[in-house]
Amino acid sequence: MPGTHVARNLSALCYEHHIEMRFGQIVLQTVGERRQILAYSCPEPDCLVHYDSRGYFIADQNGNGNKREMTPDVRCPYDGASMYLAEVLPKHRSFRLWKCPQCNVNHSNGSNL
Repeated sequence: MPGTHVARNLSALCYEHHIEMRFGQIVLQTVGERRQILAYSCPEPDCLVHYDSRGYFIADQNGNGNKREMTPDVRCPYDGASMYLAEVLPKHRSFRLWKCPQCNVNHSNGSNL
């Protein structure tokens, strides 16, 4: 189940489209119960990627699901928090800069910056 506490001042990128996600309320359907949570959502039409304090997750069009198994799970080496994608470099397609929402540490392609 996604967490409910997520900072609203992050510049989290969608890991699929590499565009800045929008912060707001989303509706999730879990175990027959509908509820609203605060999370980041990709603004690309039909993209189901979201980010909250527990990391990236996928919710289908009806708000069903909480699929994290196929999403990036980059953890902060200092506090274990789920990091968010903060930067990509189009000229260096494999480059990914991840940031920790808790301690603000940066992590890139397996090394701390």
